[in-house]
Amino acid sequence: MIKFCNLFSGSSGNSTYIESENAKILVDAGVSCLKITKALASIGVELDEINAIIISHEHIDHTKGLTTIAKKHNTPIYATPKTWSNMESLKIDENCRRTFEAGETFEIADIKVESFSIPHDAADPCGFSIYAGGKKVTVATDIGHVEDSLIDQMSGSDMVLVESNYDCDTLLCGPYPYCLKKRILSDVGHLSNEATSKLVRRLYEAGVSNFVLGHLSKENNFPELAYQTVLNEINSSKQKTPFNLSIAKRDTIDDVMEIV
Repeated sequence: MIKFCNLFSGSSGNSTYIESENAKILVDAGVSCLKITKALASIGVELDEINAIIISHEHIDHTKGLTTIAKKHNTPIYATPKTWSNMESLKIDENCRRTFEAGETFEIADIKVESFSIPHDAADPCGFSIYAGGKKVTVATDIGHVEDSLIDQMSGSDMVLVESNYDCDTLLCGPYPYCLKKRILSDVGHLSNEATSKLVRRLYEAGVSNFVLGHLSKENNFPELAYQTVLNEINSSKQKTPFNLSIAKRDTIDDVMEIV
């Protein structure tokens, strides 16, 4: 069994809680230590209980809380060498630093973490497939475009958290400067609702049945629109097996899911 809870999701900060029988970890810590502490407490977990934090990439919406967490709780933090090189300003003590290479598999107690590269404009961005109790959960946000290797990696998951960052029309008509719009739309930017819907359909037809859409832009998306775009694509498939689809909340804690 794996317990899964999205704590925060979006450009204002990201953090996901995952629990196995013998370990409790976070994927990213992109809000303050105080916010993470309160979020964990709401599901009956203390920050001191967290065995490790694994970092997808160095952008502040994934790393904001790390310095204080490391200082107060001495929590092990896992990141690639290139990501660590781009987090030097965080001043994290060496005794909290753990290193893995993109594509490497490592273990935290009874949790196996399989890292994989994703296309994004960061030093060495990674997604993670997490295995425990015979189950597999994949967390992959900040994806510029979908590659076949990404489909292969995410296939076989019992649940997938994947970004559905923006609606194209909303982004193009919105207030962002042109250079930022260009970055988001690029192959190392983010996934649109439409692109995510195609990705989810491929995974659904490969046998994945549980999906959480995350990292929605506050300015360039709407939860209802992201949900409906993906739902329409799944419903257009010839495959008619049951599925679950939900949206990761931005600033409030999602329900804890038990994947058994």
